[in-house]
Amino acid sequence: MTDIQALLLSRIREVEDYPEPGVRFKDITPLLADPAAFAALTDALADIAVRTGATKI
Repeated sequence: MTDIQALLLSRIREVEDYPEPGVRFKDITPLLADPAAFAALTDALADIAVRTGATKI
């Protein structure tokens, strides 16, 4: 696991049994609230778009 992956995963909160039993809700609000993590996320997404030749997002 890379440092960026570890950073991003550490900012995703998991809520058990929400909105119903057996579901694990992934809350990305902490990731969006952390400027460094959010910048790492957008940089990683931009890199994927460039590598795959995406022309529209």
